[in-house]
Amino acid sequence: MPSLASELVVAVWPTRAVRSATNRSASVAARPSILIGPAADAVVTVTPGREILFRSGSLRPGQHVSLMGADGPGKAEVAVEELVRARVFCDDWEQASHGGELAAAVGADLLRHDDVTQLGDVLAGEAHGRVDANEITVFDSTGLAIQDLAIALTAVTESAGLDLPAIEL
Repeated sequence: MPSLASELVVAVWPTRAVRSATNRSASVAARPSILIGPAADAVVTVTPGREILFRSGSLRPGQHVSLMGADGPGKAEVAVEELVRARVFCDDWEQASHGGELAAAVGADLLRHDDVTQLGDVLAGEAHGRVDANEITVFDSTGLAIQDLAIALTAVTESAGLDLPAIEL
């Protein structure tokens, strides 16, 4: 299992607040776009999807990004050019290709079904996940309830023995 980063980065929109109970250093920013940097091995975005966070050429080898905010036509958190140069995963091709992060790349005929691996296929052993430590990987989550529940259950189960920071809600 990869080690956790020594820095916890929390982004909040100006109208939101966050309280963090952690012994790790924390950074809080008013605009998520300023957080994206070469030091983050894995990034999870949960924004309204109205602003590109990862511009062309911004992702580095070995970096992983889970995109959860772009949930409809015209919304995106990553430039189409970054999707084309990354290994792309999604929860459901039909949803992602029409209303998720992938829609713009699919509409421009830059990304096709064969270019994208569904997460369920990886979990079932029918497709490979990351095959090279230098691969740039992107996951477009459009929100399949059954997968969300399975991921949450696994996260809760696996986190029990880890020294993770807690955020009081």
